Amino acid sequence: MVTARPKAPGEELALHVRGVEHGYHIDGVYRPVIHEMNLTVEAGEFVALLGPSGCGKSTLLRLIAGLEKPAAGWIEVDGRPVTGPGPDRIVMFQDPTLYPWRTVRQNVALSQDISGKRNDQAVEEAIRLVGLSGFEKAWPHQLSGGMAQRTALARALVNHPRMLILDEPLGKLDALTRLTMQTELHRLWKERDFTAIMVTHDVDEALFLATRVIVLGGTNHSRILSDIRVDAPFHRHRDDPCFLKLRQEILSQLGYSADSLL
Repeated sequence: MVTARPKAPGEELALHVRGVEHGYHIDGVYRPVIHEMNLTVEAGEFVALLGPSGCGKSTLLRLIAGLEKPAAGWIEVDGRPVTGPGPDRIVMFQDPTLYPWRTVRQNVALSQDISGKRNDQAVEEAIRLVGLSGFEKAWPHQLSGGMAQRTALARALVNHPRMLILDEPLGKLDALTRLTMQTELHRLWKERDFTAIMVTHDVDEALFLATRVIVLGGTNHSRILSDIRVDAPFHRHRDDPCFLKLRQEILSQLGYSADSLL
């Protein structure tokens, strides 16, 4: 059940997750995934959710996006309970899921075509923002992996969402393209000033992009192991001593010692 919480005077927080529980029935047995999850994300933050596979990161994103409803607790965005998907919260998945019969421009304009509220200027701006000017008429099979993901990013940004929900959006890219896309994603976050919540398995990626890193773990169900504020200024260098210290701290929390990584 999702219910609204009283809002304190002057409070301007993008996201509240309080007492959220969720799980799935598998072969008749209930498997808890998230238990008593509490999380607050302020407007304009870039929060990375980090943890091992199966710890509930993607499940939490689906709940925030409104794609599923929690079994218990409540989720609120900008003072309103989340009861389903909304245009203020756009999800970008690992697979760009472009329609092969639509050009880059047509894929970016998909949501506008569905709603009947076409804005050609917004489509052109989104394409320009992600660096695909000149490829508007290209077909998905003509794009590299990075270009396809840029198209998906433009599609996510075209209607100026207040929150971008990213489920390992760079996970299938090669190493060099991934580094480039990390820089581009950070630039777009700064330029558009949206709130970002991203799932990743990459500690370096989380530290490079995020203002906060939430480390999730647990044996029977997910819980927050730590909430780390990354105070290093942008642009960040991966060999910075502060960066390396936080990296080792997070890896230790996930059960990896310095010796085990040699």
